Amino acid sequence: MATNSKNWQSERWLIKPLSCPRPIRHCPTCGVAKKFVCSERFRINAQKKVIDVWLTYRCSDCGGAWKYPVLERQLVATLDAEKYEAYVRHDQRTVWQHAFDVGRMRTHVLQVDADVEFVVERSVIDGNATDDGVCIHLEVLFACDIRLDRLLSKEMGVSRSVIQRWHESDRLRVLPEQSGALSRRARTGQRLLLSGIEGIARKC
Repeated sequence: MATNSKNWQSERWLIKPLSCPRPIRHCPTCGVAKKFVCSERFRINAQKKVIDVWLTYRCSDCGGAWKYPVLERQLVATLDAEKYEAYVRHDQRTVWQHAFDVGRMRTHVLQVDADVEFVVERSVIDGNATDDGVCIHLEVLFACDIRLDRLLSKEMGVSRSVIQRWHESDRLRVLPEQSGALSRRARTGQRLLLSGIEGIARKC
């Protein structure tokens, strides 16, 4: 399949999660493992020369609190003033940066449910729209477990099985190439190349 046709339409898809991942941990009140929901607020404890910062969560069933450690016994003198103000203001971007640091969070919980709802903001890079092909450039605002086949199914209005058939017949390519790409999460920097599909430019 050609990958450099001048007749192809190019789009940028900005994938924006609508909520934070949900850590799963033992809830002392419920007595079993439960999902916890981010409050999107920090708790700060500063004592003389050191500071502790937590991101607070609530059990999805009983509302019991859990404090996820962000900073522990850090010297106040080493903390950037702008970062400190972000914690004080419960700056949403700072909250989400910590909430979506799933790799670090997994060391504090049983597991993390990062399969969140999302929206896609689409913009045309090159508007030469024809049915020859489409190149989609992905940008994921925060790293989360949005499967590539789920993303394409939702945005293109077809089933995952159709997406799989396109991939198997080389009408859909994922670059850089990766084994089992459709079942893996969408990542910033990926390009999706679609061609030989009737009405593909209109779908995109």
